[in-house]
Amino acid sequence: MTPNDPASAQAAADRASEIAQQRRVAFERLRERTDELELLISGISLLSLIALPGWLFDRWIYAELHYEGTRAVVLTVTYQFASGLSYAMASAFLLHLAVRAYWVGLIGLKATFPGGIRWSHLRNSGPIARDYYRRTVVDLDNAIDAADRVASVIFALVSLVVLSVIWVAVTMALLFGVTILLSEVFRLPEWVANAVFYTYMGTLIALGGLIALFDLLPERLRRRTAPARPPAAWRTALVERLVRVLGLFAPQRLILPVQLSLQTNLSGRAFFFGFSTMVTITTAVSVVPLTLARQFAPFASYDYLPEEQVGLRSAYYENLRGEHDRLLRLPLIPADTTADSQLRLFLPYLPRRDNPPLRTAACPPETPPREGDPGCLARLWQVSLDGRPVAIADFLAAERRDLGMRGLQGYVPLSGLAPGRHELRVTWNPEHLPSAAHREGKHEEHRITFWFAPPYQLDLEQPAPAATP
Repeated sequence: MTPNDPASAQAAADRASEIAQQRRVAFERLRERTDELELLISGISLLSLIALPGWLFDRWIYAELHYEGTRAVVLTVTYQFASGLSYAMASAFLLHLAVRAYWVGLIGLKATFPGGIRWSHLRNSGPIARDYYRRTVVDLDNAIDAADRVASVIFALVSLVVLSVIWVAVTMALLFGVTILLSEVFRLPEWVANAVFYTYMGTLIALGGLIALFDLLPERLRRRTAPARPPAAWRTALVERLVRVLGLFAPQRLILPVQLSLQTNLSGRAFFFGFSTMVTITTAVSVVPLTLARQFAPFASYDYLPEEQVGLRSAYYENLRGEHDRLLRLPLIPADTTADSQLRLFLPYLPRRDNPPLRTAACPPETPPREGDPGCLARLWQVSLDGRPVAIADFLAAERRDLGMRGLQGYVPLSGLAPGRHELRVTWNPEHLPSAAHREGKHEEHRITFWFAPPYQLDLEQPAPAATP
């Protein structure tokens, strides 16, 4: 019996049909449990994802304070990707659970009322509306199938976006991690990391453009009436190499089965809208909590008490700072009232803000450093109390673990000060610092109001001098 023998071919065909039937039966059994697994995964993931953005926000607030340049950018982008992905997945899983709940309800109706809609018993509608509903409303079987398809598509779309975003984020994190390590070892300038980023993104865009140029564009330009011709050998080899290189930027074996299944079974607009919506949420929604954390009330109606009129801010006082003041890294005093003869003032050192103007002013770090010496940081600040300048040179370099910051800390003398309201004016980047940042007008001015209330009374009438006999 040879392979070309009809009996042998028939046996092979029967064997293939039997294997296909077994696989189909196994798939049908697996499909019976898929809905339960989807509900289980969506429910557990939704509970976890609701709490994850807040945890990430707390970690980011503490970490981003200590970095500048590329490291700060990488940290912020990583947080935005992770937080945005959490929001996008939570929204999608919530929608998936809602659709599955609707699907379960439809199945319950079908089991309770096998006959479906009984149009003859619809008494609260006239014949015209009843006829319209009869033509347009789908029956329970079609509604169950449609809800099942929508839920499965949402779940698959979530997996596609998650795989794509995580792969891109991990790839960029590894790339920038190596770049930062090499920059630290070989003392490379800051523009090297930016060049690596733009090279990465440019290569990714160029590969997609070249594939479209040599593969998709000739097919679109071909006349519809012209007979289809196989592409030239050189073009086939070139496009396959480009696709293979593009596969290094994304796990095609993992992503393409999901992407191509959705893309070829849904309308092009529906797939593009769903995918782009989730990607947009992933990349943009994380900016919202950062914006809200820095502003008191973005959409408020304080027409008679605008921000410019506020003269007392809790972010300036250590005892009044709250959860919403964590992103406001401002000069600090202990409280809005003081009875001591010395007022503690803390000036925060923010590497992302302070390092560039100091480098521009050719102010190198102290070598070797002296303990407590404020160094060049003192040149960035100017302090005055009720218009009288305060000496910054007496401030010490301080590390405040309770605030999670380093900076300059000094004690402003209050001796001879009258009780009552006073104003401490703190200016970052004063005029005498010859830096590009100041020439561009990038300075900060803080007016900190406090009340001096010493523990003795000053407003009592002085006793009248005794009469001379």
